[in-house]
Amino acid sequence: MTVMPFVLSPSNHFPFPGQVAVIGASSAGLFAAALLAQEGLSVRVYEASPDLDPLPRTLIVTSRLPEVLGFLPAEAVLNQVQHIELFSSGASVRLSLRKPDLIVERERVIRLLAERARQAGAEIVCGQRFIGFDALPADAPRSPLRLRFVDGAGDHPRQEQADVVIGADGVHSQVAQAVRVQPSSVALLQAQVVLPPGADPHTVRVWFMPGDTRFFYWLIPQSGQRAVVGLIADDVAQARDRLARFLNAHGLEPLQVQAGAVAVRRFSSRPWATVGGRRVYLVGDAAGQVKMTTVGGLVTGLRGARVAAAAVLGHSGWRSEQRELQRELDLHLLLRLILDRFRDADYDQLLGLLNRRTQDVLATRSRDELARAFWSLPFAQPHLLLLAARVLLRQLRPG
Repeated sequence: MTVMPFVLSPSNHFPFPGQVAVIGASSAGLFAAALLAQEGLSVRVYEASPDLDPLPRTLIVTSRLPEVLGFLPAEAVLNQVQHIELFSSGASVRLSLRKPDLIVERERVIRLLAERARQAGAEIVCGQRFIGFDALPADAPRSPLRLRFVDGAGDHPRQEQADVVIGADGVHSQVAQAVRVQPSSVALLQAQVVLPPGADPHTVRVWFMPGDTRFFYWLIPQSGQRAVVGLIADDVAQARDRLARFLNAHGLEPLQVQAGAVAVRRFSSRPWATVGGRRVYLVGDAAGQVKMTTVGGLVTGLRGARVAAAAVLGHSGWRSEQRELQRELDLHLLLRLILDRFRDADYDQLLGLLNRRTQDVLATRSRDELARAFWSLPFAQPHLLLLAARVLLRQLRPG
């Protein structure tokens, strides 16, 4: 992806909005606020929590993060990893990365983006929970949107106005629900552990165990002494049970638990809606901007924030950037639908098919560049298509 500068096309006479309301102090919301505020727009971020105190969560992201942000968030980087080891019940493979993945602390990313948004001129208001839009007068369809808020206790209703609204309030987005988008989610659960003896602090491990979860388990090294072990599951109860068994099987003692919900993308996911003749944008988890193969959404959510900011600013290339992001995310969703049908033997075969040529493609193209790697992989290993076809045909057989 090429990051485009936020300048107006000379032929575009888009009127700048008077007030931008960003609902949710998520990473995507704060990034959008910073981008718009630094261009001179009046931006206010509304956060439901009484203060900006995000829960810690260790994440692995690709080397595209600093490119999308426009800077390296060094304060948030815990570690870098050069290798990924994949395990199934009967096979394993070790992949080397041309550019290292970054291990980052989500809490630090959010605090860093909040500070940048404030420095750019955005105002962050905590303790205000968005509950919906008020109807606009019939004789003033293009008047500012009317937003309703309550404080954390559900008291003291408050009304605000905005010319543009960006919904960045996560997997249970009230903005998405207000524009009749019904987001859904899966459960993420991970435990901090002592890095196991013999484990490489620069290697991530991934286990495919479809009998436990249709996703995967992981071990992400935070440093030479600590790591996080976790999984994605369809609900919290399943995640707790499976993680406890996995930790016990590997002789690992949980030191601290990190939990959260991650948005589920659908092919129908659309990052905008129209209310009262004005555009409401959705970014991050609120928009389902998640790679469903890995259920990772930090980089893609930030890309969504860039697209939303470009649209508000009247950037001439925002539609093409949006289509590129949508295509990338839909390809991940397509692969997830196939992987959800995999059995142990299918994962054994998949790992066995990762020859030198396919490994070179995966080393060169990160998980945030699937569209560029999508057709290179079948050329490097045609049997990948045969495996996918066999899995899909198996689902169509009666009985």
